[in-house]
Amino acid sequence: MALRQIEYEGVTITAAAFEVAGSGRFMVALSIARASAGCDRRYAQFLDPPSRDGLFDNIEDALESGIAFGRAIVDGDIPGGGVEHRGSGPN
Repeated sequence: MALRQIEYEGVTITAAAFEVAGSGRFMVALSIARASAGCDRRYAQFLDPPSRDGLFDNIEDALESGIAFGRAIVDGDIPGGGVEHRGSGPN
């Protein structure tokens, strides 16, 4: 597994790439998390970045695609994909 994490516009975007059963192709998982103000709790969304068949030819492409997709979500460029912000109160 390979991991890349960035801080972007007040959230932490994490992409993780996993090789699919010795195939030489990689799937990516994406997390976008926001820490609540004055609280150690974090809220995260887990997403699957798009690719033609859900797989990428190499780790670097998988991670780059995941991070780019996360930035696009945070920027509001993905229809219906905005980052949900929850208050710090009880859930």
